Amino acid sequence: MSVYELVPSVERLNCLSFIIDEDMAIRDKVNWRMERAVQDPANPLLEPFYPWDNGAVFTHGSVLRDPIDGLWKAWYISTSTDTEHFENARCLTYATSEDGVNWTRPELDLCPRPGHPRTNILFDWDSGGISMYANVLIHPDAEPDRRYEMYCMRGPGRPEGEGADFVRGIEPRPGEESHPFGTYRYFSSDGINWTAQEGPLMKTQTVGLRMTTPYNDPNGGADQASYYTNEELGIDDGGYTLYQKIGEVMHPGGLIPHDCFPWGRRVIARRTSPDGSVWSNPEVIIQPDWRDPHDQQFMELAPKKVDSGLIGLLSCYNVREHTIDWQLAGSVDGGRIWSRVSRQPTLPVAPMGDYGGGMLWPTRELVEHDGRVYMYYCGTEGIHGDTTYAAGPNIYPFYGAIGRASWEVDRYWAVVSGAGGPDAGSFTTHPQAVGGKQLVLNAATSTVAEGELTAELIDADGNALPGFSRDDYQPWHGDSKAQVARWAGGDTAPRDNVAVRFSIQRSRLYGFAWR
Repeated sequence: MSVYELVPSVERLNCLSFIIDEDMAIRDKVNWRMERAVQDPANPLLEPFYPWDNGAVFTHGSVLRDPIDGLWKAWYISTSTDTEHFENARCLTYATSEDGVNWTRPELDLCPRPGHPRTNILFDWDSGGISMYANVLIHPDAEPDRRYEMYCMRGPGRPEGEGADFVRGIEPRPGEESHPFGTYRYFSSDGINWTAQEGPLMKTQTVGLRMTTPYNDPNGGADQASYYTNEELGIDDGGYTLYQKIGEVMHPGGLIPHDCFPWGRRVIARRTSPDGSVWSNPEVIIQPDWRDPHDQQFMELAPKKVDSGLIGLLSCYNVREHTIDWQLAGSVDGGRIWSRVSRQPTLPVAPMGDYGGGMLWPTRELVEHDGRVYMYYCGTEGIHGDTTYAAGPNIYPFYGAIGRASWEVDRYWAVVSGAGGPDAGSFTTHPQAVGGKQLVLNAATSTVAEGELTAELIDADGNALPGFSRDDYQPWHGDSKAQVARWAGGDTAPRDNVAVRFSIQRSRLYGFAWR
């Protein structure tokens, strides 16, 4: 019997951006290295300043580089220190930058405030209550008045007594006394002046500040929703995908009494739509498993198309501490199944009291620019709520500022030796039809102590092919994202039904591909 008959077949010739467990048929003494996100030295980039954002220059929005004019633009939520109003009266605000680091809050005449006839506020309370999760999608080739599209969560009637009962531009249904808390769809010609088209597309199921479960409304969800065109995800069908937080019944042993959702847990669900209006039922795609701490829950997922699939930034809620940090995940099927090879945080929280010491709230997209992949986020000074058990479940005001962190393109996590030092780890891929193809490596060897990364081609019985054994491999040292593997027998696989057996010692293998 072949050693491969007990493992499922994986038909993935391109693993250059990342490797997942399913790419390995056999492994011995290997582990995963999760690369830490690098904080921008200019952080914080946007701090509280005006009366409407002196509580937090928050995220729950979009930061991207506009393909139409090349400017960096931010649609984000601002909150005040006025804690008497619901959710600190969150309003949608806007900023621009030429370099992504130095930001300007433009003075617009859309939403004046006392003493400030011109502000950077796009949606105040009178246009439909509070704003949350502004998802901006840009279509450069669309009709002028539809080049900017936004899905924004609105809370009509909130804050109480100040917010409008209806979302401006959406006609109420017969007998409707107010619009529900939910996501509404907008279009714009410039990303500043927005017109509501339809909604609510998703109703936010909460009671006050508390989440509810089960989600028995087919168009329901929690207070988070991130929308993407399928083109962003590498799917060429003109459709849309939604990743949203929903609640489900808590697993045994997971109850956290001081959480505002003590009877349930937060998980990530996925929906699809052919037109952005009619959506499929939710499918839960990421939830805690046996490898996670018992209090682990998930707030948000931000995907990005890379060379060999999708990477995703996953917001992880540590409920016992009421903090949020990040993990990285990978998907090879377009975003339905996600692999978390390492549960180590790619960006841990800072010391309490500093920006980012409590929670790291990301924006909706990872942005690639000049060899880096950026995530803009709000780093809060404090935690989500009271963990002292004194007052029961509650939510604190969120005080924070916007910063950014980044990774080198295609350097997200790597396979390394689990033992370290001179002990090598190894893993073997699945046999595949690679005859006539070259093996390309995304790897780095240690510069402190000489590392060694070798590869040999083997048949289905585990025997090295003549001329392509480990002894025939031509070693190299350094750092490359496209290093062609070479043996005494050549640099192309001599036939099909071939696997690779890697040996990794003081080296990092980020990815590989047959080309």
